[in-house]
Amino acid sequence: MTKRSDIIDGSSANAAKYGLIYTKKCGWVDLGHANPAGAEDLWNKVKSEVNENGTKSGYYRISYSQKMGNKHLKVGVRKVYDIKKGNSLANKKSIALTIFLDVSKEFETMQGNWLFSKFTNSSFSAEDLVSNLIGFYRAIEPNKEYISICEPVSKNIALAIWDKYGAVGDNKNTTTIPYIYPLPDSSRAKTLRTPLPLAFNSITPVKQGVLFSEVK
Repeated sequence: MTKRSDIIDGSSANAAKYGLIYTKKCGWVDLGHANPAGAEDLWNKVKSEVNENGTKSGYYRISYSQKMGNKHLKVGVRKVYDIKKGNSLANKKSIALTIFLDVSKEFETMQGNWLFSKFTNSSFSAEDLVSNLIGFYRAIEPNKEYISICEPVSKNIALAIWDKYGAVGDNKNTTTIPYIYPLPDSSRAKTLRTPLPLAFNSITPVKQGVLFSEVK
């Protein structure tokens, strides 16, 4: 679970793999969730049409999972999908995003069940899905400065926001629309729910159907 002590200065965010930052355009961002490594595996499978034991004619089969735990024990969510061969690059990006968000939301739901909720308050924490989406875009376009687009603030400002508006685990968010809190020197008093910058809306999710479907 993300803690106050995880907060780092926004100036070091681009090079950091872990830590919590506050940003003007994306709200709280967990750099561990925003790490592109997890989404890269999914994207490489979809892009290269890797077939994991699928037998459906005209389709390839992939699996994708998200896990938590330590080196001794890990738990998580794993799903399997059949994807139509020969999709355009744009469609592949849309399919990958849909799968990524599907598994991300189920993973957060799993963390909120009675067993895990005894030990953690991190299910659908304010920054979770927003940070996941940032990580996805960083995997798709690794040369684009997505963290900078979010406009990180200093550690002192981030700490002040945490202290005034509460821990991220206490502010639940089941969407990719972030909480944007007023900065300490702002004349604005209200917390906003503002969509992410346009750079995070260039890929559109698609419904399951002919292009792909979950194998249950």
